[in-house]
Amino acid sequence: MDLNLYGAACRCLLRLRENEGEPALTDAAFIARFLPRHPEWQEKPGLTDAFTLMEVARELGLAGRIELFRDYDRVREEHRAGRGVLVRTERAPDQIEPAPVARPFVTLLADIDDQTFSLWCPYPSGLSDVLPRAARPWWDRWLAIGVVLHRP
Repeated sequence: MDLNLYGAACRCLLRLRENEGEPALTDAAFIARFLPRHPEWQEKPGLTDAFTLMEVARELGLAGRIELFRDYDRVREEHRAGRGVLVRTERAPDQIEPAPVARPFVTLLADIDDQTFSLWCPYPSGLSDVLPRAARPWWDRWLAIGVVLHRP
């Protein structure tokens, strides 16, 4: 069992955790930890809705609460303040691999400034990549929403 097909949001949380210096957690260990509360993961490992995402982020110590923002400038401010930001889009951002059928698409904000932003993208193959910087108008074209993680 792995998180590749259904667990993009979980993979983003794990990546954020590693970016903050925490030891890596394998897909198998992560799934085993949460499977008792999410038996649906037997069929679709890592599948999350907003409630599940918050619960997992809380247990990993990444968030005490979550806020959602469409506003690019607000997301930029939150990222500059040192908060982790997942990005949910209704349209697939440009990718090297074909986009999964499932929507929304979930990535991790790698960097953002006044005019451009970059996303770390977990692919269904298990690979990942930081996508080329996108110009600010793509935030709206992809219907992006910043999922801001506030530490407990």
